Amino acid sequence: MRKTKAGFTLIELLVVIAIIAILAAILFPVFATAREKSRVSTCSYNLKQLSMACKLYADNNGGKLPMSYPFAYVGQTERDWCGWYAPADANGIDLTKGAIWEYCGRNRRIFLCPTDYNVMTTSPNMRFAKSRTCPDSYAMNARLGWTAQRPMCDTIRRATQILLLIHEARDQIDDGCFYWVATNRSLNLPTKVHYNGSTLSYLDGHAKWASYNALLKENDSNQWDPTTE
Repeated sequence: MRKTKAGFTLIELLVVIAIIAILAAILFPVFATAREKSRVSTCSYNLKQLSMACKLYADNNGGKLPMSYPFAYVGQTERDWCGWYAPADANGIDLTKGAIWEYCGRNRRIFLCPTDYNVMTTSPNMRFAKSRTCPDSYAMNARLGWTAQRPMCDTIRRATQILLLIHEARDQIDDGCFYWVATNRSLNLPTKVHYNGSTLSYLDGHAKWASYNALLKENDSNQWDPTTE
């Protein structure tokens, strides 16, 4: 007489399910952390590439970085750095019209952090409806590219401390310009898009992640102003 195999008991199945659930609870945060670290790494790489493109532009344009906000003065004809206003365009952002488009290998991917892929822009100050799916994650320090009389890169000291580009969250970014004033909480502020902080690059080209509190301290100390010693 052939013996039949005994199946799992209900208790054994429940134990197996419980073990799987525990392992999943342990591993999911690990996977999420690894994914976010990868995004931060890619974002920092993007900022380095964009910073290099900005410096190449300056080398070919009398030492001046591209405009960050061409509406800054009447009658301007320059293109802004990334095509938000190139000049004023009713259709909104167009990366191909940005001043550094030719200097960054015409690479759209480096303008957008992976965190922002397929994420709608919700800032209440967005000027054009077509820009809600904006292809840009970054904004330039307004003190570097606000007017026609922009400072030349070679004359700016503390290049390792002067903000060049910063990653703004989807609920804040509304143009390619990061307009800040020390201790003023009604203007652009750093965001918490990565690990309760953000990524940014400095005038010397290096990029890093910094916590929101650290960035706020840099903002309030007026560290990012290129006209101060």
